[in-house]
Amino acid sequence: MSDMQFDPSKQADAMCWLSADRSPEDYLSSEEQDQLCREDGSVHRLYQAFSDWPAPILPAHKFYQAVLHTPDSPLDFNTCEFIATFVAILASCDYARAHHGENFINTSNSRADGQKILSALEAGDLQAEVIKPLFRQLAVFTKKLSLTPEEMTQEDIHELKSAGLTDAQISQACQVAASFAYWVRIINGLGISLGKERIGLGQKGLQKVSRTTVANVSPGREGG
Repeated sequence: MSDMQFDPSKQADAMCWLSADRSPEDYLSSEEQDQLCREDGSVHRLYQAFSDWPAPILPAHKFYQAVLHTPDSPLDFNTCEFIATFVAILASCDYARAHHGENFINTSNSRADGQKILSALEAGDLQAEVIKPLFRQLAVFTKKLSLTPEEMTQEDIHELKSAGLTDAQISQACQVAASFAYWVRIINGLGISLGKERIGLGQKGLQKVSRTTVANVSPGREGG
């Protein structure tokens, strides 16, 4: 048994519950650094938490981008972030809720509208007037898939089709919800914290991935 004593004051400021203290150049290849590192050479805290066993980082990153950031994907970026943020809310995952909630708000008709929608989701009020019918049906599907996946039936797909979604859009919605079940469990399971990390993609990042109008980004919140 280790003689080390748990220090809650240090843990409060830690990136996660693992050591995760290696420099990116120590666990990422040159190719991986080119794809994952920010301009200052750092990586997001989420990926830094993988540093003790980094093999999944790049495949996970590529899958994440394929599901959420593929150009001309069936669903627009705002809709994908609605699903992703709701998964985070259902899992009480503050890290994912902060990043993806910010992206959702910034690609909504206005920041105020986006915030009202997320407030309704957090209150569990899927019938709130601010949630449009298509989003309401996606929220119902996402909640069921996230909390009781064993209860999914073909009727759930039929309800999405009745709301106007195509097979391709339903496929992407399911993949966003299912893949974020992975991410929120990684984040919650390893205790990954936001720390002082910048929140969301920011204006430039959103313009690269979003086909919707980008609302004004909050001052000081622009991230990589």
